[in-house]
Amino acid sequence: PMPPPPPSVNLTSSALIPIWIVFIAIDLLILAFFAYLIKKLSPLHRLKNAIIDFKEGDTCLNVPIEGKDEISQITYEFNHALEKIASMKEARALFLRNILHELKTPIMKGSLTADCLDASPDQERLKRIFNRMNYLLGEFSTMERFSSGEMAINLGEYRFVDVLDHTCDILMCEKKNITIKGEDSDLIINADFELFAIALKNLLDNAFRYSESKPTIIILAHAIEICSLGDPLSEENRTFAKPFNRTYEGSMTGLGLGLYITYSILKKHGYKLEYQHISGLNCFWILF
Repeated sequence: PMPPPPPSVNLTSSALIPIWIVFIAIDLLILAFFAYLIKKLSPLHRLKNAIIDFKEGDTCLNVPIEGKDEISQITYEFNHALEKIASMKEARALFLRNILHELKTPIMKGSLTADCLDASPDQERLKRIFNRMNYLLGEFSTMERFSSGEMAINLGEYRFVDVLDHTCDILMCEKKNITIKGEDSDLIINADFELFAIALKNLLDNAFRYSESKPTIIILAHAIEICSLGDPLSEENRTFAKPFNRTYEGSMTGLGLGLYITYSILKKHGYKLEYQHISGLNCFWILF
C-alpha cells in the first residue's frame, strides 16, 4: 500500500512574525556594519584625495585627523611631510631668487660697459655674450617655475621655422650651421613659443656639443627629426624621465638636465620624445 502523504504545513501569520523579526534584525546588523565601515574608511578616502591633490602640485594641504588609529597616524605623518616639502619649496624659491638677483647686477654692469666701448667686432661679441647670459637667467627662472608646477604653458599656433629662428638666437648660432630639410613645409605647431624653443635648443645644443659635423633637422608633417653624427647614448642615458643618473654624476660636460627638461616640456605639450641610433647618427624625434 502507498504511504500516506505528509501533513501540509500551514503557517499562520502569527507564526511568521518571529522569522521576519530575525531577517529584519540581520538586515539592520548588516546596515550597521556597513555604516561602521564607511565611517572608519572615510578618513582613508580623504587621505586618498589629498594624495591626488598633492600629485597635482598642491602642497598647502592639511587633512583632518580623527581618532588615534593607524589611518590617523598616517594622516598625521602625511601632513607633517607636506609641511616639510612646503618649507623646502619656499627655501628653494628664495635661494633661486637671491641667486638670480646677485647674478643680474654684474651682468647688467657688464652689458652697460660693453655699450660704452667703441664699435668693433669685440664689442659686438661682448654684447651678444651678456645678452645670452641675461637670457639664460630668465630661462633658469622659467624652468624652475615650470618644473615645480607653478607655471602653466601658454599654447598658441606658430610656424616651426619661426620657433627655429628663435632657437638659433638663443644658441647664438646661424642657421647656415644647421642642415635643414623641409624648411618650406610651413609646419604649424600648437605650443608655448618660449618653452618649445627651449626644448629644441637643448636638442640642438647636444648635437653641436657632441658631434663634429653639422646637425640635421628634418621637418615632417607630424614630427621633427634632429640627427647628428656621434656615439650612441648608453641605455641608462635613454631614460629621459629622470633628471640625473650615475653616468652624469662624475661628468665634467653636464648633469644630464637638457634631455630631461626637453622631455618634460614635450610631455606637458602632449608630445613625445623618442631616440634611436641609426647608421652612426643620434636621431631624436619630436612626435606631435
